Amino acid sequence: MFREMRSLMSISLFRWRIIPQNRFPIPHGWVNISPVPASTVRKGDDMRFTDILYAKADNIARITINRPEVYNAIRGKTTDEMVVALQDAAEDESMRVVVIAGSGPNAFCSGRDQAEDRSSPEYSGESEADFTDLIRQMPKPVIAMVDGFAIGSGNILAYTCDFTVASTRSTFGQTGPRVGSPAAGFGVGYLATVIGQKKAREMWMLTQRYTGQQAADMGLANSVVPHDQLEAEVLRYCNIIKNNSPVILQLEKITFNENTEYMEKIPSPTTRYAPNYIETDEAEERRLAFIERRPINPDKNLPTIKR
Repeated sequence: MFREMRSLMSISLFRWRIIPQNRFPIPHGWVNISPVPASTVRKGDDMRFTDILYAKADNIARITINRPEVYNAIRGKTTDEMVVALQDAAEDESMRVVVIAGSGPNAFCSGRDQAEDRSSPEYSGESEADFTDLIRQMPKPVIAMVDGFAIGSGNILAYTCDFTVASTRSTFGQTGPRVGSPAAGFGVGYLATVIGQKKAREMWMLTQRYTGQQAADMGLANSVVPHDQLEAEVLRYCNIIKNNSPVILQLEKITFNENTEYMEKIPSPTTRYAPNYIETDEAEERRLAFIERRPINPDKNLPTIKR
């Protein structure tokens, strides 16, 4: 959907019609963040932000996942709104850096909302691929400000960003094999370029949890600081970026992206070998067991993968 964004130096994004909207709350701890009206027409329907907060000031665009009641788990609407905000930040030449955060003290993003109806038209991995692709093709640096859980899709979101700044109370990890979520393709393979093959396989296949310090030690996070210093540390990164050449930063980002561009062209194994996995008994049983906080029923039929 966003392949035309490859030429970042002459970026030309899809145009979205901006319509009036209620003012957003000012994120706690950020000074002079003025909420901006931002919405869009998508798929023929007016869409106003309900799942995110979007604010811009001092050449910094900030996107906050605003679903603290579910630990900022994302659903189809969340990712659609993030795509719109990321496009606006990319188009706005006054914005020099983008920060992605989570609302509340408990989570950056706890992954895909497992309570979402997987059979609904809104449930799709396409919009997740859209916003992670937008982060990579964004012509300016993107910082993940991680405080609390960064699990599943939340972890992918964090390590897809150019920088990941975490608090000591952060927790990173993957859950796919445990909850029946068929993650595969670029989001999985890219982690190996960040922390190495062995650690990436450990994180994805063993579904263990890692502290903020462990994340920093393995290269998953750039820095880890106490919770009360996180805002200041992120602003320190932002100020350094704002003082550097935006042209050179774009060129460097293009270089890093081209080094892993081959991975984006590999078709997802899920699509090739298990396109209907989420409709299987196993997937549903694992999803329900996770929601209901109970052991997996081992008698459920296991799907087979034919290669």
